[in-house]
Parts: sequence; structure tokens; C-alpha cells
Amino acid sequence: MKSIKTLLASVAALALTALAVSAVAGAGAVTTETADVVGQGPGGPVVSEDGATLQRGDNGISARVTMPTPQPGTYTYPPTGNAFLPAPVQGDPEAFSLWVFVFNYPNLCNGPCDVDDIGPATPARGGVYNGAGHVEGGATLTLSGHVSSGAPQFSGSPLLEPRTAFIHLAVAPHGAVIPELMPDQITKPIGGLPFWWLAGFE
Repeated sequence: MKSIKTLLASVAALALTALAVSAVAGAGAVTTETADVVGQGPGGPVVSEDGATLQRGDNGISARVTMPTPQPGTYTYPPTGNAFLPAPVQGDPEAFSLWVFVFNYPNLCNGPCDVDDIGPATPARGGVYNGAGHVEGGATLTLSGHVSSGAPQFSGSPLLEPRTAFIHLAVAPHGAVIPELMPDQITKPIGGLPFWWLAGFE
């Protein structure tokens, strides 16, 4: 069994790699946007003003979310697990993951872009990427990741239009770190909209 200390060191190394990769989003001029982070769920209170940053380039996007670390027992945990992971439980330390939802052709979404617009056969060509995973290590939670155009996606369609796609970011809570579940615990989804902290770039 991996020790928590070894696990934290491994996750820190992964986070540094993600930051290095996210430095350049593409060959052309990079544009930068910011958005508030809200949660949990759509319409939730702002937890980090301008806490989400999105950089767009010709060849991809870079995303970063910075917010106060949700403290164990102070937020709502998904009550059930799924095919990938068991239901999260309160613990210390806890794990979180960043998910990047891309909607390549947002004008073709069936109303507001949502899960119904995810898939290679949908007009909006929505897709989902695992942006990053992290074991909390202080008062501030920071998750950063990069998505290259055409890169393999977790589900749905790949990123095709980095300059104009709607991008929604979601931070998912995984509860107490379980070394035996790593790296799946920070690379597989858990919960859904009511349990995620969210930021949107439309």
C-alpha cells in the first residue's frame, strides 16, 4: 500500500507537469478569460471571484481553477458511486478532480449546452476531458490542465474549435484519499452537477 506521503509526492509531480504543459495553448496569440467559481451546483454561491482562468490558442486551451479548499464535512458528498468509483466518504486528506466540458458548436446546442449535447453525433459535438486531479494540501485548492485540439477525450467529441467552443469547468469531490484507488480516484468522474463547483466560459 502506498503511504499518503508518497502519494502526495506523486500527485504534486503530476500537478507540476500539468502546469508546465499548460503554459502555451497554441501557436497564435493567446487570449485569456476569467470567470467566477460557483458551487456546489448551478446557481450556487460564488466561492472564488474570477477564480477560473481559461487561455485559448490555435491548438488548444489551458484551464486553471483556484478556490478555497473545501474542508472535510463542510460540503455535500455524492451519495452513490458509479462504475468507476465507490461513493466518496469524509476524510483527511481528500481528493478533487478538474473536468473540462467542451461544446465545439454552441450555437447548435439544444438550448443551454448541457449533457444532452455531449457526443460525436450531436450537432454541438460536446466532449469531456479530465483536466487534473489533486490531493488537497492547504487552504487553497488549485487545479490546472491543458487540452490540445483533437486530443483523446474521456467521452464525447474531441476539442475541435478551441477559439470559439463553450468551455465549462467542474471540480468534483472524491472524498477521503484511498491509495488503492489511485490514480482512478482523480482521473475518473464522480457525482454530477449538484455536487460540483462550476465555472463557465461562453
